[in-house]
Amino acid sequence: MKDVAVVAYARTGIAKASRGALNQTHGIPLTAHVLRHAVQQAGVDPGEIEDVVVGCGLPEGATGHNVARNAALEAGFGEGVPGITVNRYCGSGLSAASIVASRIAAGEATCAIAAGVESISLVQPHLNFEGFFYAPLQQRMPTVWWTMNQTADYVAKKYGISREAQDAYVVGSQKRVAAAVAAGKFAEEIVPFAVVMKVTDKTTQQSALREVVLDRDEGPRPDTTMEGLAKLPPVYPGGTTTAGNASQLSDGAGAVVMMDADAAARRGVPILGLFRGMQLASVPPEEMSIAIAPAIRKLMKHHGLAMSDIDLFELHEAYAVTTLYNQAQLQTPWEITNVNGGAVALGHPYGMSGIRYLGSTLLELRRRERRRAVVGVCTAGGMATAACLERP
Repeated sequence: MKDVAVVAYARTGIAKASRGALNQTHGIPLTAHVLRHAVQQAGVDPGEIEDVVVGCGLPEGATGHNVARNAALEAGFGEGVPGITVNRYCGSGLSAASIVASRIAAGEATCAIAAGVESISLVQPHLNFEGFFYAPLQQRMPTVWWTMNQTADYVAKKYGISREAQDAYVVGSQKRVAAAVAAGKFAEEIVPFAVVMKVTDKTTQQSALREVVLDRDEGPRPDTTMEGLAKLPPVYPGGTTTAGNASQLSDGAGAVVMMDADAAARRGVPILGLFRGMQLASVPPEEMSIAIAPAIRKLMKHHGLAMSDIDLFELHEAYAVTTLYNQAQLQTPWEITNVNGGAVALGHPYGMSGIRYLGSTLLELRRRERRRAVVGVCTAGGMATAACLERP
């Protein structure tokens, strides 16, 4: 099996759904933007790309009709570059990377792209619910169709994770994000994007289109306090999940170029790191948040790794309760866990997040001159993806 290198990573800023810069941006140009820039960074010819695999949590409407193939065409890669769109909800991005890595490792491809995209603004309000529920399964397992907010409340109650603990975690995550912003870490991975957004006046409710450049993440709130979070009402009466301790609905896209590591070395293409593999785990759908821990345990057993072998952990912040549960189960040291904050502060475009974790974690390994990282992402339906990354 061949080693698989990540040789380039680019993403958009993460925009607030409905109210942010990407609220009028179709999924095709959104994805094409990061595909184009990732290829430019890698210094490869677009015609060398043998496949474009794009993860998308809601692949319909503005992100439907095989957005991967259409975005590759829009990016100017040419008619000879194929594409496929895959869906594992929040695990879509890492799943796309695993598909690409597996083909390269098997010798079926030399250079391909894994990407992720989500346009909550244009897709989620118009989802097609015709036939969405399947009555026989819903009667046996109604939790398959629970909202993620319901699963977060369920896990918090079952495992005794208090509202106060969740809010305290959020304050710390916001501080870590603020420090990363101040250090220019996110600016290193964001490629500015000129778009047209719809702006609505809060007083008159009149809307107008405005040209803007998205060159940062819109979600962080560095002034977040425990007092402010405590004032937010729970999503469901009696629950602990609020708008403050859940990841934000967001739009965005990201892409990585992956190559046969030997081929990259021969050509002098800089290598950000190696994608060593992905493992999966599943739990009862109502306990979605807890799936990261078994996925990471399975990953580490597969690769023969001990906790002391890992220099960085990235545990998906679907909710504050998600990170708190999995960190406690795995006993990952806080000083190497989610070191630059996470999705509660930055936002969570479902299909994009796994790609962001992949690229940004490799960049952080390089900054620290460390070797190995593990990324875990839980996903709707009670599943999780976990990936092992290395610097050569």
